[in-house]
Order: sequence, then C-alpha cells, then structure tokens
Amino acid sequence: MIPVLIPSLPETDAIVPYLRRIDQTHIYSNYGPLSREFTAKLCGFVSERAGGAPVAATITGNGTSAIELALRYRIGGRRGGLCLMPGYTFIATAHAAVNVGLEPFFADVDPETLSLTPATAKRALSLAESDVAAVVVVSPYGAPIDVPAWEAFEAAHGIPVVFDAAAATLNLTRVGAQPLCVSLHATKALGIGEGGAILTTDADLVAQTTAMTGFGFSASSRVSEVRGGNFRISEYAAAVGLAAFDGLDARIRQLREASLAYVEGFDRIGVRMQPGFGTEWLTMTVNALFEPAAADAVTAAFDAAGIQWRRWYGTGCQAHPAFATCRHDGLARTASVSAGAIGVPFFPAITRDQIGEVCACVEQALATR
Repeated sequence: MIPVLIPSLPETDAIVPYLRRIDQTHIYSNYGPLSREFTAKLCGFVSERAGGAPVAATITGNGTSAIELALRYRIGGRRGGLCLMPGYTFIATAHAAVNVGLEPFFADVDPETLSLTPATAKRALSLAESDVAAVVVVSPYGAPIDVPAWEAFEAAHGIPVVFDAAAATLNLTRVGAQPLCVSLHATKALGIGEGGAILTTDADLVAQTTAMTGFGFSASSRVSEVRGGNFRISEYAAAVGLAAFDGLDARIRQLREASLAYVEGFDRIGVRMQPGFGTEWLTMTVNALFEPAAADAVTAAFDAAGIQWRRWYGTGCQAHPAFATCRHDGLARTASVSAGAIGVPFFPAITRDQIGEVCACVEQALATR
C-alpha cells in the first residue's frame, strides 16, 4: 500500500533541547518565551518570502480558531448576516463562520485554479438576499492568493475579507492588512501538531486577536477588555514548532523534489495539476485534476493497486448535513470540480519509485477506460 499522507513532525531528539528550556523556566503556557520565539521565527520566515514587509502574528490553538478570531475582529462584533465563501473548501471554513454568528453563503470556484475569484464573488453578492458581512477567500490546498485583487475587491465593495490560507504557510508572497489565517496542523508543510496563526501587517488586529486568545486580557493587565477565550498554544507546542524550523530547509528540499517528480510524471501523460504546483509553490496535499468520469476510473485503479487517495474537500460544503440548508449561488461548477480533484499520495519521505507507481497506475487507467 502507498499511503495518501504520512504526517511528519520533528523527532524526539530534535525537540529535547527546547523541552529542557521549559524545565528551566517552569513556564508552560500563557505566551511563554518559546511561544514568543516561535512567533518571531514565523513572522520572519513569512516576511522574507513576502518581500521583506514587516509581518505580525497571533498564534492560535488551531487554524479554525485563527479564522474565527480574524472574522470576529473584522466584523466588529456584529451578529448575523452572511459570510460569502467558496462551496469547495474544507468544512472548517464554514464552521468558523457559524461560530462567530454568520451564515455561510457558498459560491462557485474557478475550475482551473479551484479558487473563489473576485468576479465570482461579485456575482454571488448580487444573488445574496441578506447583507454580506464578510468574505472568506480560501487558498485551495495551499495555492498562492492574489492578495492585491482582494484588496481591490474590499475597497470596491466595503466588505471585509479574511483569507483561509490553511495550507499556504510556505507560499505567502504578499501580506497586507487583510488577515491571512494558516494552519499549523501536523498534516501541513510547517506543523506543530495542532496550531494556527493570523498573519497581517495590521498591528491593531494582532493586538486585539492576541488578547482574544487569552480571555480578552491585554498585555499589561488582567482586565478582560474584549470577548475571547482560551485559544493559546502551550510551550510544548512551541518547542515542536522551533524544532520544525530547525529542519525546515531540508523539509522544503524534500517537498520540492517530490513535487517536481509528480509534475514530470503527470505532464508526460497529460494529467493536469493546480497551476504552478511544484515549480512555484509547495504543499502537503497534492491533487491531480481529471474530468469526473476519468476520476472514477483512476480511483478504481488506485483501489485495485492499493494506492490510497482522497477527495480532501469532499463534494463541497453544501453536501454536509450540517450545512445543507445554507444558501448558495447555484454552484454550477462545484460538482465537477470536487469530483475531479483527486488527492494522490504525498509526504516528505515519499520515493520517486512510489510516485512512479502512482503515475503508471493513472496512465494505465486512462488508457483502458
């Protein structure tokens, strides 16, 4: 069997030096020194990739909490209204909106990029029967986001935009005031087990959302100034994160080598992937894109060969019973997009031989269907 994904975090020996620092300080949570150091490393890493602009971050217990807190800040405590988002996304996006009192309104995605576009969002706004309080733009599987286009959209429509960039930590080439929410889950290219972050150039946003992660306390008082909860990470999670940064360059080399092997193999047999994957950006959730009928033939061949696969976003948020009553724009292309996007085996330690087996299985399935 070739597994579809093997999560990979730093091994024990790499983490031990940071655990010893915890033993010395007896600080285990509450924005301790390791948490602060990890935050600084994350900001520096993203800033370097985003052209050197100063980046600030709020670290959260998971990626879903990052979206919730960013939405809560951007809608200013408003309750009610719609949250426009792509129907083709991981279901956490919809849960985050509901958890801050908004109702998801699902919009279609572009079949080439798998993304919500400003044009599609503008059309969806005209179809919404209630006020749209916010827009959540999703980076599908970590693909880069056209931040300037969404800055222009927000300026034109006056609707706050939040980015669900869960898998895009390695691919943030521009960071502005609009919050970019990433996941630090074990399945991500940069993971700490469970965790998330809000990345932005807006210092007030970071100050307020950081307060929200600790019961609304500001840095200088024990007075709850904003409504929040306990969304912090422990020093132990930060220790894993610091060890992950120690090995990140090697991990990126592994991911790039494996990604380019897939690009080469699928190019040879005419199978599409997301634009720029492997050559311009990296991720841990790799998809091959087919027409729905071809996808069915490929997945049957995978099953027969013992090759695991996934439809990572299922068939769209509207297909989940918890969100089946939510309104949408018709989702004309979502069904075919979700049926045709097949997650193939990918993890840092995957070998070229395993990638070759996957590509050969796809080639045979397409030739014989």
